[in-house]
Amino acid sequence: MTEQTIAHPTGEAASQAQKIATLAVCFTIVTLDGLDTTSIAFVAPVLSRAWNLTPAAFTPAFVATSVGAVIGYMLSGPVAARWGKRQAALWSVLIFGFGTLATVLAHDIVTISIIRLITAIGLGGCLPIAVAAGADIMPPRYKETAAMLVATGLSAGSVIGGLIALPLIRDHGWTSIFIIGGIAPLLILPLFIWVLPKEAQGAKAGNPVAALFGDGLATSTILLWTFAFLVFIDAYALMFWIPTLLVDFGFEPALAPLATAAFGTGGLVGNVILMLLVARFGIKALLIAISVFAIACIVALSKGATPSMVLPLIAGLGAGFICCCVGQAALAVSLYPSALRTTGVGWASAAGRVGSIFGPALGGLMMSLGWAPRDIILTAIVPAVLAILVLLAMRGLMRPTA
Repeated sequence: MTEQTIAHPTGEAASQAQKIATLAVCFTIVTLDGLDTTSIAFVAPVLSRAWNLTPAAFTPAFVATSVGAVIGYMLSGPVAARWGKRQAALWSVLIFGFGTLATVLAHDIVTISIIRLITAIGLGGCLPIAVAAGADIMPPRYKETAAMLVATGLSAGSVIGGLIALPLIRDHGWTSIFIIGGIAPLLILPLFIWVLPKEAQGAKAGNPVAALFGDGLATSTILLWTFAFLVFIDAYALMFWIPTLLVDFGFEPALAPLATAAFGTGGLVGNVILMLLVARFGIKALLIAISVFAIACIVALSKGATPSMVLPLIAGLGAGFICCCVGQAALAVSLYPSALRTTGVGWASAAGRVGSIFGPALGGLMMSLGWAPRDIILTAIVPAVLAILVLLAMRGLMRPTA
């Protein structure tokens, strides 16, 4: 499958200003993506009291967010291949911007779940386009670093959301986080379209999804999807439920967004460290090491951590699992050639988001069954160990592409 680009230099041919502008805009749009994705977790503790519901009742809204994202990830590559990245990006941002604004109209679990489902289709459509564009603009040596930089916007959005949610909800109500989260991406949309390549329209040869299994890529693709599935189980279960579980660790409900901020901050710091080290040690070795670190934080948090250590350990969990979520995008960029990169990143992320559907759902089930918060967190070890085993298998199979 090929994509014809017009007047859009990439790699060594792009100027330094073009590289910086592309990376900055792609990072910003993914940051807003991350803010809007996690916004439902910020308001769930408040809405559960306002609507007289248990926290577990918000499981459908969490799952709907992940289902919508899966659809967006899967559509992103084929839509971009058929109508061009600019058209795909335009509709993705419009859907998630206006969808986020529409969330203020929700008045019960059913309506907020439906709105989140539609909104997340746009959220899922943006990420693969932004990651692929950031990687394509850079020379081969720095493509993995660029992919990690852009995908780190998800962590940055989580951090920003966690920091601003508390004062916004306290002073202006829960709808304020969705108003800001909806307007911001619409404002940045013209710049996002500007940095993307202008592509020739018309029929494209081949099926981009089938191509992920051709040319000796099948085993590596399956392993990549398995790894993404496992790490997203942990990352999104913790991301969605830790703000609620924090109350059981002795924190006030109004402080619940701090857990999301700590989780995202850990991911942000971890991603920066990995970006600095990836050229020297390789992405797979670093992901194995950070996964082991996350397991150590799980054990410490579930085995009697003091209140003063709860937030630092949550940050450690973010460093481990968010880095793995970002790392799977870097693995996809390394594995697939430019023409398949948007589809490759999108479908790997879709496989991950299938895991993210299971994660929050299982967390909600365990909460509804009366499991202790520390026991719920301890179960995150199982997917983490399996992910490490998959990474070990991938080390001898994946082949980097320029």
